[in-house]
Amino acid sequence: MKQKKLRSLSAMLLIGWCLIFLRCETTEKSMVRALYLAQKEQSITVGLLYQAPEAAADASEASGAVQLQLAQADTLAKALAAAQKQLPQKADYRLCDYLLIDQDASAELLAAYERTVLENRQGRVSAKVSVLEMDDGFLEELPAEKQEFPNKLLEQLKQCADQMPRLYQYQDGMLLPQLRAEKQEVALADTSILWRVENSIELEARQAETARLLMKMGGVHTFWLEGEPVTVRRCSVSVTLREETASLRLDCQRSYDTPQPSAAQCEQLAELCTQTVQSFWQQGIDLVHLQQRSALQNGVGREKITIKNACPQLQADVRFLPM
Repeated sequence: MKQKKLRSLSAMLLIGWCLIFLRCETTEKSMVRALYLAQKEQSITVGLLYQAPEAAADASEASGAVQLQLAQADTLAKALAAAQKQLPQKADYRLCDYLLIDQDASAELLAAYERTVLENRQGRVSAKVSVLEMDDGFLEELPAEKQEFPNKLLEQLKQCADQMPRLYQYQDGMLLPQLRAEKQEVALADTSILWRVENSIELEARQAETARLLMKMGGVHTFWLEGEPVTVRRCSVSVTLREETASLRLDCQRSYDTPQPSAAQCEQLAELCTQTVQSFWQQGIDLVHLQQRSALQNGVGREKITIKNACPQLQADVRFLPM
């Protein structure tokens, strides 16, 4: 009899615990997939790209239509709180893989958001960052029902994810893909944005793609060389310093079922790499870490190559490995 009572009590406690757990940990949450930040004068805009209520909090992939919720306020905290308040369920940032900013987003705004992520977990410091450009009022004028733009935006973000740096890299500068939105459509622009704490610079496609190659960013890189496309699927970059000169060597693998690039094409890509390193150097950016390498080689304080001086003499050698 006593054992039956104990079993009944245990069962009731288990059921009660499960009910409490289900009450507190419902899987019906508004899963935030991307966050948009913009700043204009004294106003901050926050946009939450989310899925609900079909999205499960413990799912690696959320389902359901993507929707957009906007809010404006004079501080980031107020704007974010206002946007969250309008969501149908509690916001969950577990799948927030992307951060969209406008080209003029300040370092102070990104620093404030990074603190928010670390302190309140309203996002991820590993979120991939890109620029979203559009006309004033574009997001506010989207139809409230049957929005196609949010779904298209999320799909475009997934397609160009390999080109995006992560939020925690912002203090070192970021080379950001640029998305353009117009008439409920979104597309990857030919230009990219070199975002820095001091300012932002727009780069043409060829220079940006070369920079991504030298920075060893993932994805496939395509260049028009000698009038024909050459696609690089993998590349290792090595740097050798001799006094005040630097040699770059790129060992590349071309895409399958493509012809071996000619010597002239390799020379053109090498020249493009040299020009890109020099151009970034003039902007105060050491793209291939020449100063750090010089410090390791000669000792800190005795670098023969520093970003404050003119760009060192460069030589580049590009080779495509046989397949």
